[in-house]
Amino acid sequence: MTYLIIKILHIFSVLIYGGFLFTDNLILMRMQKKLSKEKYDEVRSYFKDFTRVLVPKALVVAVISGILLFQNSFGSVGENGFSNFQILLSIKGILGLWLGARGILQVFFGIQPFVFKSHILPFILVIIIVFLSQFMFYI
Repeated sequence: MTYLIIKILHIFSVLIYGGFLFTDNLILMRMQKKLSKEKYDEVRSYFKDFTRVLVPKALVVAVISGILLFQNSFGSVGENGFSNFQILLSIKGILGLWLGARGILQVFFGIQPFVFKSHILPFILVIIIVFLSQFMFYI
């Protein structure tokens, strides 16, 4: 039962974080082309005020629950080394930890990333993580 609760928390927190990235990269960027600079800055300010409350907390929950799910799902290493599932799960875990570390350092400590300052790379990584989470059970 605990595993199911953690998994549901993880899914919802990832949906919140992924939805934020989706909105920021696909919707707001399109609005920037259509709206005046003043109107776009106003919309962006509203979006930033709302997401600043929710998204960092969802990211922390996603990272912590992801670590717990990883620990539960990884299993033991066989005689032949890692299985394909374990390899894909490890790649997914590394990408998730990188996203979490980047987001936590940026939001809670004010440390801006030296490269990849936009949300495009995190959005692409979230998409890759989602695909990995679907493929790893079939490979």
